[in-house]
Amino acid sequence: MNLILMVLLTFVGWTLTAKLETLYQWKYVDYVWENDTQKQEAIESGVYNHTKIHMVDFQRISGNRILVTTPKHFNNPASLSTISNQTGDGGPLLAPYPSWDWHTSTDCSGIVSAARLIMDKCNRLWTVDSGKIGDVAVCPAKIIAFNPETDEVLEQIIIPDEVAHSSVNISKGRLVIQAVETSGDSCNTTWVYIGDPMGYGLVIWNGSAIWRLEDDDVYAPGPTSTLFSIGGENITLELGTSNVVILPPGFLEQDYLLVRPLASKKSYAASLDNLHNSNTAGNTITYYRSNFTFHSQLLARAASDSGVVVGLFGTPPVTACWNLQYPWESEYVSTIIEEDDAILFSSTAKILNGIENSFAYEQFWLMTNQLQKFLLGTVNFEEVNFRILVATVADLVNGTICEPEPHTISISIEDKLYFELKIVTVSSSAISL
Repeated sequence: MNLILMVLLTFVGWTLTAKLETLYQWKYVDYVWENDTQKQEAIESGVYNHTKIHMVDFQRISGNRILVTTPKHFNNPASLSTISNQTGDGGPLLAPYPSWDWHTSTDCSGIVSAARLIMDKCNRLWTVDSGKIGDVAVCPAKIIAFNPETDEVLEQIIIPDEVAHSSVNISKGRLVIQAVETSGDSCNTTWVYIGDPMGYGLVIWNGSAIWRLEDDDVYAPGPTSTLFSIGGENITLELGTSNVVILPPGFLEQDYLLVRPLASKKSYAASLDNLHNSNTAGNTITYYRSNFTFHSQLLARAASDSGVVVGLFGTPPVTACWNLQYPWESEYVSTIIEEDDAILFSSTAKILNGIENSFAYEQFWLMTNQLQKFLLGTVNFEEVNFRILVATVADLVNGTICEPEPHTISISIEDKLYFELKIVTVSSSAISL
């Protein structure tokens, strides 16, 4: 039987109905303006046009605040904002974070375009500013870390241009933060993993140096996977590095990073030790590829400390789960949400801990954003287009094969049916910052 058909049949066999609660929803984006004049000037200058603003990511921070990103596919007033307690005709108004000043500067000291957000275990908020409006670089790309308790800047690192763009085609590159790894109780050592979905690479910063990895077998889109069919509409997305996940401890003897192109039906992995040492020319990286073929492109995914991995697919639009305690094969994959018009295109999935760090309190958070309609120009701004939804992980996987069970630690990632793809020799060394 065809493997993809087997996967689809397995999904159907394990289907459950799970309820997601809508926390926020928007028809379109509007802001908490300083005054009416500021808004009117923004409209007249073309800086504010709600039809050209698109939400991508969110992050819960201290003070019960939630941040959202609206990266600048076109120019817009701010790409990083807090959801305010005020509501407009489009939905909850956004207040630029940490202030308007960060989004109106012309000297590159503020934020040009932030796409994704990461909170590390020491409560530091990380993002990468691509420095781009559309495809035009107006400022250098940079890594930024905030203390969300005080909204003060902890780090602001300029990324060299040769790292921020493809080595093959310097016109391609748009950096997006993907994951943050720390060690020590005070996060004394930090690695920031940054994807380049347009230039097909992975950028790593270790606190003192930065470098870029490229390999088309791992970071570039699959040639037959660039067509996305979402809700009856077709779009072509030639996007690479995305959906990067650091596997939680307690399942493998070594620590691994999972990575996959957005336009792909395969998942890849490399050990963190290999990636840490990839800053020196001559060292090697062993890449692994999953034996599991997905039925469609994976739009978003998240992994919990309890081993539950939740993924959202585009065609058909289903949400499925797997648990790291098992091999990654079809009999251990379960559908937990079937086709739902509210989650046709899911841009972000996160699993957050609740009041206690245990499976019972893990929360699955999701953003949906109608990307297919935004790119095709078919958005109806009289309808809800953006949502943040939430459910408990326990409710989502209740009664499925994904529920955590006592397990032993696997010696090798090959026990999860990830097999060695290639060993690559690093060609260049890191740039000290």
